Amino acid sequence: MWLQAVVNGVALGWLYIIMALGLTWILSIMGILQLAHGEVYMIGAYVVYYLCSSLGLNVYLSILISMVVMAAFGIFLERFLFRARADRDPVLTPIVVSTGLSLIMTSGAVAGFGLYEKSVPRLLYGSIRIFGGAVPKDRLLAIAFSAAALLLLFFFLKRSRWGQAIMASAQNREGALLRGINPNQMAMISMAIGCALAALAGALAGSILMLQPYMGSQPMLKGLVIIVLGGLGSLAGAFVGGMLLGLIDGVIPVIFGPAAAAVAPLIVVILILLIRPTGMFGHE
Repeated sequence: MWLQAVVNGVALGWLYIIMALGLTWILSIMGILQLAHGEVYMIGAYVVYYLCSSLGLNVYLSILISMVVMAAFGIFLERFLFRARADRDPVLTPIVVSTGLSLIMTSGAVAGFGLYEKSVPRLLYGSIRIFGGAVPKDRLLAIAFSAAALLLLFFFLKRSRWGQAIMASAQNREGALLRGINPNQMAMISMAIGCALAALAGALAGSILMLQPYMGSQPMLKGLVIIVLGGLGSLAGAFVGGMLLGLIDGVIPVIFGPAAAAVAPLIVVILILLIRPTGMFGHE
């Protein structure tokens, strides 16, 4: 039971990390809080479900297609919703736009997909024995996929010209312009990557849990908490914060029950912010 709780916590932690990475990426690069990110997560999971159930595609190919589709959707959002209205009020307008988008996408999902729960085909079936306990293979594969996504994002940021340009645009927009970098293009790429990460997290969650139109609300809240815990724009902060929340959600219910698990993240956030107001890895 303990081994299962820890593995579930680690799997949830990785899903939270991927969700938070998309959020903090968009927030740090574009300077907007994308409140419809949870709905992108949900739609990405449903795309995988219908590709598998209606077209009979392999689940792995379906996840890849879902990421591409939601990346294209992210380009559309940045180009025609957020950028087109940013000069009206760069702070309030994105919040209003993303809130309305969240309501529209949720209502559309209820109308189009229904309220009945669905499930994505499992990544792997069966379990393996570790220290005398059974660990589902799909949890381990979800962890591996999430870790691979984090490593790819890290090397993209540190080793590629596009990644360096995105980081420069995030740190100093005017300086990036003087260096010949187009911040609007960087914002478009960032939104595409953020939405692709949300689709990956949703697809992995759908293979472990169940699909329903409101499935994005909790991961969205967890992502915001992770940003506060880890610090804005920090990959290390997203990793540590996500793993901490995942282990709380996986282990605390076994020890103290679900009520304590709901309160524990708030206590952790308060304690860390009292010590580090900018988050564990945030900058002053």
